[in-house]
Amino acid sequence: MRLIRRMAARRARPGRLAIQVGLAFALAMITIGIVGFGVADHWVSSRIDRSLTYHANKYVSKVEGDPAAEAHLRSAILEWQRRKVLSERTYVVFDRDGRRIAGRLDIRPPKPGFSYVRFTAGGRHVEEGRALATRVPGGGLFVVVQYSEAVEGLHEILPMAVLAICLVALLLGMSATFLFARLTAERLAETQNIAAAIAAGDLSRRIATDRLDGMFAVQADSLNQMLDHMEELVRSQQLFSSNLAHDLRTPLMRLRSLLERASRDDRSAFEPMLERAERECASIIAIFDALLRLAEIETGRHPTAMRPISLRPLLEDIAETMEPVITDHGGTLAIRQLDDVTVTGDVDLINQLLINLLENVATHTPRGTRVTLALERNERGAMITLNDDGPGLSTGEFARVTRPFERGSAVSARTGSGLGLAIASAIARFHHGHLELLDAAPGLEVRISIPANDGVDLPAQDARQAS
Repeated sequence: MRLIRRMAARRARPGRLAIQVGLAFALAMITIGIVGFGVADHWVSSRIDRSLTYHANKYVSKVEGDPAAEAHLRSAILEWQRRKVLSERTYVVFDRDGRRIAGRLDIRPPKPGFSYVRFTAGGRHVEEGRALATRVPGGGLFVVVQYSEAVEGLHEILPMAVLAICLVALLLGMSATFLFARLTAERLAETQNIAAAIAAGDLSRRIATDRLDGMFAVQADSLNQMLDHMEELVRSQQLFSSNLAHDLRTPLMRLRSLLERASRDDRSAFEPMLERAERECASIIAIFDALLRLAEIETGRHPTAMRPISLRPLLEDIAETMEPVITDHGGTLAIRQLDDVTVTGDVDLINQLLINLLENVATHTPRGTRVTLALERNERGAMITLNDDGPGLSTGEFARVTRPFERGSAVSARTGSGLGLAIASAIARFHHGHLELLDAAPGLEVRISIPANDGVDLPAQDARQAS
């Protein structure tokens, strides 16, 4: 009870999982920011490099193989300066000795290829530009320098922008994660309350699904189905216990009465009472034996030797054995049809299944009842049919009488143990088949379906025992 109170008092709350998800989201956003910065910077640089390459080739291609390349480039640059007053791109020509012979930009001769050069803009502050230096015939150096205030500003502001975006994303991500975790915890709290109530013994509680959707609705439906099954199992167990107590109480009361009479009466009446007491004890032992057999079959622990069985000779032998029993009770047994069908099963269990059914007919039907036994082969395997023209059962009793200690409404509680049909149904399920009760109008029809032995997978335990 203390544990149940702790379960009810304890509430789900955001924990390490929410923190881990939030951190993972934050790291993902930071990674995206760094990658985005790198991609943007590479895109800007590649555009500048393509522009430098284009303008360098435009001038250098005109002086290829020309001994006076430096002079021609100097003239072209002077002409360009005369036409262009403002430009983010400029040109510089150096002779073979490294002296600047054309261009307004005062820089040192860079190495051939792409590089960054620093220069003074307007005599006020030092700036940086991207340069492409190309050797020309005669040993001179032609340099194209591109500087863009927009690009420079982008390079300056981009890291801060990426950092700000990452911080905002981190804040929003952590907030969304904790909000999601809190909402999840609130929904799980209802499930936790239901679990605490069930642990306290209230199996009628269910999780409301009208406000749920998605995985929460699926989870709630699964839990509610499980609770329905649990409630049914508990109800069946309670009914089983009640029926067991009722069925054992009657022979025990009779046994006690016999013992009391034996203690009072003279010795001459003792021997008949002892015989009756022995029969009552045997009845009680039979009930427990049947319960043990049913439990073993239901759990798959019954000692068994699964093997191919030809059903036709088995049914012929059972009919020959049980015909006198049914005749003694005033009935008749006939065989209608027996096909040749082979199934994989346990001979003793199938024998018990059919004997239980025939004993039920002999015990619970009036004199003059006719019983018909048939065996047919269908597309699934074997179909064993047992018909009688007795009083039968009402349709609502078909499912109930296959449960332990359940009897038909017209059957006396003093006849039988109420376990015959339950054991027969369990044996049919053990062989991957099923037992079905139908209205024969008049009488009752029992159908037992058992798959044929081709393609039937044995349980691992059965296979080991059969080998």
